[in-house]
Amino acid sequence: MPEISLDGVRFAYGAGVDVFPDPGLTLALSGGAVALVGENGAGKTTLTKLLNGLLRPAAGRVTVAGAEVAKMSVARMARVVGYAFQNPDDQLFERSVKAEVAFGPRALGRKPEEGERGVGLALEACGLAGKEDVHPHDLGLSERKWVAIASALAAEPPVVVLDEPTLGQDYSSRQRLVALVSSLVAAESLVLVVTHDMDFVGEACATTVVLSQGRVLHAGPTRAAFEAEATVREAGLELPHVTALARAAGLGPCVDEAGFLKLARVRGRR
Repeated sequence: MPEISLDGVRFAYGAGVDVFPDPGLTLALSGGAVALVGENGAGKTTLTKLLNGLLRPAAGRVTVAGAEVAKMSVARMARVVGYAFQNPDDQLFERSVKAEVAFGPRALGRKPEEGERGVGLALEACGLAGKEDVHPHDLGLSERKWVAIASALAAEPPVVVLDEPTLGQDYSSRQRLVALVSSLVAAESLVLVVTHDMDFVGEACATTVVLSQGRVLHAGPTRAAFEAEATVREAGLELPHVTALARAAGLGPCVDEAGFLKLARVRGRR
């Protein structure tokens, strides 16, 4: 499984405000679905852009799937990290859905048959089959998000970053997202989900990293993150609705709907 390592990483934007102040950010992740959560300005998106070389650290070392990012170009890192931006309009520029999704594999020099396979799988996984010839900007926000996600998946990178993937999604689309993340994990990808949607975290991500002001408050199982309510509050977050409801009902800890229903059935048999 792909691994990510950040060791003593420091970064500041032009104003000179440190995102990851001294002694820097140190974090190691290996495989699975990982949620990156925290208040606005906590460093979530900065962290992910350090992984693909869009940003470069002022100090420290970033390694992704065995590649030291400082020694790699952004183009080379695109083979390793697929990135779906929060705002899909920031990355959509082709005149059809298929051309958009196929751009990555083509730019990376994939063989035509490999590119076609990756594009076909991405379109199918993202519910875009049959919409290949539609102009991306003729689609609604929800489907434009799916085009951006498909574009991130088409080159079959070992690491996938989904920035606020549930934005604009209805219930059925959210469930498709949960299934997509699960399938990527089954294929041994490392999926990083940047989000404020704690309900989705509970449903889709086994591991959670809680960031606050560039510091790691928690890095480990999602259940443990939500059991430490003080940590969640310190990061400016709310518990998932099912977690809060289970506590109010005295049912015990849970992070998703399935866990809540299981606890409720156990109580009902008493």
